[in-house]
Amino acid sequence: MSTPPSLLRRSLVALALPAVAQAQPRFPSRPVRIVSGFAPGGATDVLARLMAERLSLLWRQPVAVENRPGAGGNIAAEYVARAAPDGLVLLLGTSAQVQSAGLFARLPYHPLRDFTPLLLMAEYPVVLVVTPSMPARSLAAFVDYARAHPGDVTMASSGIGNTPHLAALLLAQMAGIEFTHVQYTGAALAQAAVLNGEVRAAFQSMLLAKPAIADGREIALGTTGSGRWPELSDVPTIAEQGYPGYEAGSWFGIQAPPRMAPDLVAQLAGDLATAFRDPALRTRLAAAGFGMREAGPDGFARVMAEDYARWAEVLRRAGIPPE
Repeated sequence: MSTPPSLLRRSLVALALPAVAQAQPRFPSRPVRIVSGFAPGGATDVLARLMAERLSLLWRQPVAVENRPGAGGNIAAEYVARAAPDGLVLLLGTSAQVQSAGLFARLPYHPLRDFTPLLLMAEYPVVLVVTPSMPARSLAAFVDYARAHPGDVTMASSGIGNTPHLAALLLAQMAGIEFTHVQYTGAALAQAAVLNGEVRAAFQSMLLAKPAIADGREIALGTTGSGRWPELSDVPTIAEQGYPGYEAGSWFGIQAPPRMAPDLVAQLAGDLATAFRDPALRTRLAAAGFGMREAGPDGFARVMAEDYARWAEVLRRAGIPPE
């Protein structure tokens, strides 16, 4: 008995389907871009380029870093938020995205809804330092002095709403004290103001502060991370000095545009985690002052949501309205 021609054709098509599926190119089939909202050479750029190198090897496709600096990272964030969700355009996201929510009445993107978190990679806490002329050698003494002399403690930062400024606001609110904020046009100028005695205190990045702490030009009173910083292991965290839950610093992670297919999210998250676990990459990040803080899509989303709410409340309580 012969097989009907129509049935034979259907059988041949069915047999061919597995081969067709196997022939589909694995993501990515084209070059990928990691967009950074900051200028080349900074800490964010270092992290982006290290990840791009590892991903290029893993994917066997070029992965380029595209710098789109400006507006505190908002230009790059808006660009990625509007990109196609095909995985070919990614964002080196930072905590500045969610911190911006309390500063701007209108943003060209929503800090939570317009991004797909893929991998939280690293954090960068800051350290509270004072000038040696300040009559305090511990956080407790510093708080006591500030409480006894409201507004007398001048606190330098490089801008309203950035991490050092927010770290100072959070401490002031938790300790019930007041600082006089003095704004400079960059972190280096803010540190110079501490070193020459123009201001009495500042929250500074670890790499910036470490040399001045080592030679006694600045006194470290506490770090802002969830645990002690390896490079300053003798300096206790602010949280362990009587302010449980205190945590302030910058985080860094890879995000994608919104509405990305779940299977692509899973593959990207897995590939990014594989690249990030490269020992050589981690060694170079540690040398640049980063701390490892790894979380997948769900954990990263929780960090973003918590910081979004927390910093908006800190700014509201400080009486700093969105502009």
